[in-house]
Formats: sequence, C-alpha cells, structure tokens
Amino acid sequence: MNLRSTPLRIRLLPGIALGALLSGIGLPAVASAQESGERAGSGLDEIVVTAQRREENMQDVPISVSAISGETLSAIGVVGTTGISQVVPSVQMTQSGPSTIFFMRGVGNTSGNVGEEGANAFYVDGVYLGDLTSAGTKFNNVQRIEVLKGPQGTLFGRNSSGGLVNIITREPGDVTMVQGKVGYGNYNTLQGQVYAATPLSESIAIDLALTGKDQNKGWGTNFATGKDIGLGWYWGARSKLVFRPGDATKIVVSGDYYKDKNDYANGFYLFKGSVGTGGYRYPGDYNLNTLDNGFANIKTWGYSLTVEHDFDFARLTSITARRGVKVRSAFDADYTNLRLVYGFVPSRIKTFQQELRLASATTTPFNWQMGVFYYKAKANVDGFRLTGLAFGGLDRGSITRAEMNTDSYAVFGEAGYDITDSTHIIAGVRYTKDKRDYEGTVTTIATGAVAAPPKQKINASKVTYRIALRQDLSEDVNVYASFNRGFKSGIFAATGNPADPGVGPQTIDAFEVGLKSQLLDNKVRLNLSGFHYKIDDYQIRASPSPGRTLLQNAATVKVDGVEGELTVAPAEGLTLNFIGTYLDSRFTDFPLSQFTYQSPAACNARGAKPAGQSTGPATGGGINCFGDASGNKTPLSPKFASSASISYRTPLGEKSELIFNALWNYSSKIYFEADNRLFQKAYSVVNLSFELRPNSNLGIELWGNNIFDEHYYYTGVGGTTGDHGELAAPRTYGVNLKFDF
Repeated sequence: MNLRSTPLRIRLLPGIALGALLSGIGLPAVASAQESGERAGSGLDEIVVTAQRREENMQDVPISVSAISGETLSAIGVVGTTGISQVVPSVQMTQSGPSTIFFMRGVGNTSGNVGEEGANAFYVDGVYLGDLTSAGTKFNNVQRIEVLKGPQGTLFGRNSSGGLVNIITREPGDVTMVQGKVGYGNYNTLQGQVYAATPLSESIAIDLALTGKDQNKGWGTNFATGKDIGLGWYWGARSKLVFRPGDATKIVVSGDYYKDKNDYANGFYLFKGSVGTGGYRYPGDYNLNTLDNGFANIKTWGYSLTVEHDFDFARLTSITARRGVKVRSAFDADYTNLRLVYGFVPSRIKTFQQELRLASATTTPFNWQMGVFYYKAKANVDGFRLTGLAFGGLDRGSITRAEMNTDSYAVFGEAGYDITDSTHIIAGVRYTKDKRDYEGTVTTIATGAVAAPPKQKINASKVTYRIALRQDLSEDVNVYASFNRGFKSGIFAATGNPADPGVGPQTIDAFEVGLKSQLLDNKVRLNLSGFHYKIDDYQIRASPSPGRTLLQNAATVKVDGVEGELTVAPAEGLTLNFIGTYLDSRFTDFPLSQFTYQSPAACNARGAKPAGQSTGPATGGGINCFGDASGNKTPLSPKFASSASISYRTPLGEKSELIFNALWNYSSKIYFEADNRLFQKAYSVVNLSFELRPNSNLGIELWGNNIFDEHYYYTGVGGTTGDHGELAAPRTYGVNLKFDF
C-alpha cells in the first residue's frame, strides 16, 4: 500500500487556490463569529443548544450538556472527534481498527465490528451516523459540538443509551467569506483547511469546506522491514446549499466525501509488558517487528435533504439522508515476524434514514414535539481472509463472507408544561422496533469446504421514556431532576463466526439531579450533576481466537458519578474553564466473562473466581478462561477525569492581537477489558497555541499538542497470541498561516 500515492500538496491546491481567488477579487472583510457563547469582552454570553431538538439556552435545559465551538476546538488542538475526550472528560475514546468508539460516563461497547452501532449516538446536522467508521470525522466547518450526557432515548432515540455527540456545521448566509489555514508540522506533515461561503442570490447561498493532512514521516519503525510506521493522509470535502423560497421555508442540501489512508488505525502494537508468541518481546513505543503492516483505507460519503416549514402552529422538519462506507483494512494478529495470523477485511456499508418531526411554535406555557423515524442499513463483509502459519501455511486459513441487514422504525413524542412561572415539567416516550438479520459462510481455503449456517434474526421492540422536572430558584439559578430509559439495539459480530448468536438489546435506567447557574453578573457559570445508572444486558466483546470476535451480554452494571463544569470570565478577553468527573462504574453481575492470562497459565472451573492464574514467568502468547467478573470495573471508565483550559486575547495595537490557548487533560487509571488485567496508568496531556494576528485578515499560529510527549494507550486487548494496544499520538507541533476574508 502506498500511503502517499497522491501527495496532499497536490490535493490541497484546489482549496488553497479557491481561497486565494476569492480573496483576490476584493471580498469584504468580516469578523469571525464567537459561536461558543464566550464573549470577547468580559462576561459570558448565552449558549444556545439544540439538546431538545429546538434552540434553547443551555442553562434552561434539564440535561447535562457540554457545548464547544469549532473555533475553540481548533485553538486548543482538537481537530477530530477522537480528541473530544480531551475537552469533555466524561467522554472516553477507543479505537477498534478503523472504528471509532465512544464511552460516556462508563457507558459504551468495545466492539467495533463491521456494521456495529455504538452505545452512544453520533449526529451531524440532524443525520444519525450509525456506522462506527463514520464517527472518526475531522473538523473544518464546525459551528459547535454538543455533548449530551445520559440516555437520550426519546427525541434522539436510536442507540443513544449513554448520550450522544451532536455536531452542528456552519451554514452559508448573506455574507461572502473565505477562512482557512495552511501549515507544516513535525513528522514532515503538511495540512490545510479552507471554508468558503457566498450567497448566489437573495434566496440561495452555498459553501464549501475542504480539509486535508499528509504525514510523511512515521511515529516509529517496523524493525522487520525498516519502514516507517504510524503515518498516513486524509482529505475531505463538505458542502451545503441553502434555499429559502419564502419566509416560512428553508431547504438545505448537504453532501460530504472523506478519504483516509493510514497504518495506525489497524497497526496494533504489542502491549508493553506482554510477551508475544515465540517469546517475541516489546520493541518499544510506536515500533513493530512484523513482516506485514496493518493498514486501513477508508472512504465515507453521504448526502442529505433537510426541509423546514413554519406553519402558524408548528414547525415541520423532514430529514432524508443516505450514507456509504467502504473500508479495506488489514492487521497482523500475532505481532511477530513469523506471519502466524494475518487478517484482511474488505467491507461495505450503506444506510438510509428518514425522519419527520413536528414541533409546536409556542414554548410557553405548553410545548410539544412528535415524530417518526426510519433507519435501514446493509453491512457486507466481502471476504474476510484470516491466514497464516497458525492455520498450517501462509495461504491456509479461512474466508468469511457475511451480510447483515437492519430495519428500524420508531415513533416518538414529548411535551413540556410550565406548572408555574418557576416550575417546569417535561415528559416523553418513544417506541422502537428493530428487525435485524444476519447470514454468512466460512470457506476453508485448504479444502474449499463451505460452512453455511442458517440465517439468524434479532427482532426486538423497546419503549424508552423520559421525565424531567426543573425548578428555577432565581433568574440565573435552577435545579433539575430526571429519569431516563435508553437502549442499544441487539447486534451480530459480522467478522465473527456466522454460527455464533448475536447479543440482545442493552437497556439503561438513569437517574440524574443537577444544578445550573450563571453568577456574578454573568462572569461565572457553574453547572453540577449527580447520576446513578443501572444497565441490564450490557454488551461487551470477547476475543476467543486471533482475529475473531464474540459478543456477550453481561448481566448488570451499576454506574454512580458526579460531574462539575466551571467557566469564569474574570477580565476582558480572558476565559477559564474546568470540567471534572468522578465515576464508579462496575459489573454487578457478570458470571461468565472472558479472562486472558499470559502463558504459562491454567484455567479454573468455568465460571469460577478467579477464572485462572499464571503458573510461571511469561513465555509467549496466552490462554482464555471464563470466570466471574462481578465487581470489576467496566472498560474505559476512569475513576476521575478532568480538563482545564485557558483562552486569552489581548490587543497589541490598533489592529493587531495576540491569542493564547492552553488545554490540560487528566485521566486516572483506565481498564480496557472486563478482566481488568490490561490498563493504562494515569496520564496528562497538555496542548498549547499562540497566535499573532497583525490584522483581522491574517494570523500566524504556533501550536503544540501533547507537548510533554505522554505515551499512553487508548486501546488494549488481551489475546492468545499476545496482548495488543494502540497508542495515542506522540508530541506534535507546527506552524499555521491563517487567513480570514
């Protein structure tokens, strides 16, 4: 695979040329918007969110919400969804090959199979992105990101059992603008972004967002081949056309295309301290010693049509969307240069969705919303080859083909009522019916024998609901309490054995109390929440053999936690923010969990506690045992996580300005699997940026991410050929030239 077959320098030229052309024809200068609600002067402005599918002041919504502007994300070095956990510490991110998986307050699933949907929903402009590969998006034209914590099973519904990430992108209007940046960083990295928008007439406007990055030097070395590893490139485009045929109607047509080639999404590293098959030892951070590099080639695309029409009594919203994903990925499952187990996974996913929603025009004293939702998905595994010496020869092994089809229907409604001027109640309900079928074949390469188990089905229907009460203590302070029920649909492991059963739906009951306040003449915002979750049939991944996935339902999980967010604007141009989360998330009943032990080891009786034990110093590989994990911590649920950031802007002259941003993120120990054997110890990450703007049109930015070069895992999986993990990026830094016309 040639990761740099088409240099990004060439691919970026159209976007850069577009910016230069539009700036050269004399566009009027415009000031960049403060989308986050953080005022350039002293004090904090109102933050408007759509957490209840209508625009509201964040402080009036009885949901724990974190909202971050695209400008803020860029300034603190968060350029994609995988970095959200640095700003919202109750969110933890892991990677399973090309799939991006989010945990929220301890709720999530480690499985990233083809066609898998996460336990926490992911939306862009009202469009649900069910496939986990699509969740790994890079930012460019983001207006803001809203992170809704806790089940959102009524208005958002599908698979938002622990919460959701909602990305709202910018929309072209009646002003022509060109904004962007071009930069160079270490590891010989070139990157750039351009956002251009312009009206075409009084009723039509269009925009185009381009983003790209080309990393030409790797983070480490493959000692078996002498080649760099940990490198790749991506580029993407997104466009919107907005048509307003009248005062009451808005039509938005959106399209996006994204392409990513890299060798770190599937470049599994032997976990530090583990011994691979044959006594293979840890080669050092970011290094490999394999004859075959893992890689992922990803293409995602989609288009949508959103129509809004205001009647006298209500607003009707229709969202229609199609999306597609095509992935070619490969991985070395033994982490040695022996070619014991090598996997190649070609896959395709296509989805369609339609939502109709009607929301009342008035919000006081009574408001309501109702709607219907349909989602269809088809996921194909087009010949998963698992070969190697472990199967009797380099070309021996198996080929798995599978197809999974999903049809989901939902109807929902929610209503709110002002009992008094200071007491408000909201209640909602949603009914979802899922139909999922799965079939596949396994061909033994050596003999040509084909095993074709019968088609399997999961048919499930769930009622989810919500009730919330908000009490205003003053104009700027309120408290709330809520109960929410959410669920995640049942699923099959598409790259597993087609004969293996799927897992049933996961349900969650969540209680939450909270306080929201805006104090000291809007200079301080303090929001607090406490929550208790009970999760039944928790879905979790096991790895019975190299390259294969088995899904299980753990019996029950209990989650308790508290969270606080403090934002202070003590002086003009200065904003401080702190978020902290304390979490206790444990399996209360999981009698038959997979435990992995490094060899030599022995298993105890099935279901015992402990499941097994090591019998000597590690010699290579491991064994699987099944025992009782009750009382263990759930994966990706640190006991304490926090982030602190500072943003400071100060004028240097009549037109020039200096901008400083810093972000510190901390996480306590994180366990990766139910057996609590592999873990990442506590770590901190610091990002910094300095920007000098000699005028409102140009800026020079110096930036550094993970400046203290913290090496930490965000994935860890135990296996019979050795334990593997994926490391987050090392220290990166560079310079950007920014323009704004």
